[in-house]
Parts: sequence; C-alpha cells; structure tokens
Amino acid sequence: MSHVQSVRPRMVGIRISARTFGEILIPVVAVAVLAGCASDPARRARVATEESSHLAAPTTPLSSYGKFELKPMEMSPAIADDAAKVAAAKHLEGLVQARVQPLLAQWNAQGANSTAANRTLIVQPRVVSLRIVSGGARFFTGALAGESSVGMVLELKDAATGAVIAKPRIERTASAMAGGWSVGATDRNLMDYVADIAGQYLQDHRK
Repeated sequence: MSHVQSVRPRMVGIRISARTFGEILIPVVAVAVLAGCASDPARRARVATEESSHLAAPTTPLSSYGKFELKPMEMSPAIADDAAKVAAAKHLEGLVQARVQPLLAQWNAQGANSTAANRTLIVQPRVVSLRIVSGGARFFTGALAGESSVGMVLELKDAATGAVIAKPRIERTASAMAGGWSVGATDRNLMDYVADIAGQYLQDHRK
C-alpha cells in the first residue's frame, strides 16, 4: 500500500528593507507632488502674479479706455504650417478667452457711460513659439522627449490710432525631467499658466 505524503504549502515572504521601500516610495511621491503642482490653481495664481510683475507696463493706463476687444489668436508662420501646433494653439486660445473675456466684459460694462467710452483697446494674443510634448511621447520616452515650451505675445493696441501701448511676451517652459516624472502633467498644464499670466497682466494694469 502506497503512502501519499501531504505537503503543506509554504508561505514565501518577501522582505523589503527600509532603504528599498524608501527608494520605491520617493519616486511615487515625486510624481504625485509634480502632478499636483502642475494643476494647483493656487500655485498658478502665485506664478501669474509674480510673472506679471516682471513684464513691462503699458505706456498708457488701461483705465483710460472704456471699451476692450479681444481678437482671435494669431500664430507665427511656423506654427500655422503645422497641424498639430495649430490644434495646440487653438487650445491655448480657448484658455485665454476663458480667462480674459469675462474681465473685458466687466470693464466694457463699467466703461459704457464713462468719459473713456469712445476709446477702444484691442487685445491681440499671438503665439510665436510652441512645443508641447504629446502624452504618448512622454509616456514611452519620459524625459528623453525633451521639454515643452510656449511663447505668446499679448499686444495691446489703440483702435483709433493704431499705437501699440504694450507688447509683453509671456513664456513658460516645462522641463524634460519634470515632464518625465509627472508623466506629462506639467506639459498639459503649461498653457494654463500662460493664460493665467495674460489675465493677471491685464488686471494689474487697470487698477
């Protein structure tokens, strides 16, 4: 008579040292922090205020105008000839409109019966440089995909005389390393910063 020996399953434990755990945890935390910073409205507001303060002020106070008109986004020839960049520029245009148009609508209502009611200021945004790393490229190649960057000029022009009273250039860059660690979060939110700075600049110079 044969005897069958039962074998009790052995639980195999995996020991993770504190050092190993730390090495795993730090990158995870870094990704969470970078992703959070990229989309944090409070941080964007602080950056917008700081960046706006470094831009040259208009030669004429915005309070001397009673009507404001936001024009569609213009693009440099290099951007206009690239379908992917045109799509990205259109996305930026939507963000700028969302930030700026409510301000201008409020100012137009306030200026309708003011002494400056007959003076109109044209607000012309223009994308002059643009490189946004796609989500796919960032996912598969990380930091090797390079940095993302946006350059936008915000031209303010007197509608009657054609005189340009301000032409600040707003530029923001998402480093390759940050883009890699955040898996593209800093790339995706780059345009939010540009739009926020544009809105902040206009507010700062109509006080």
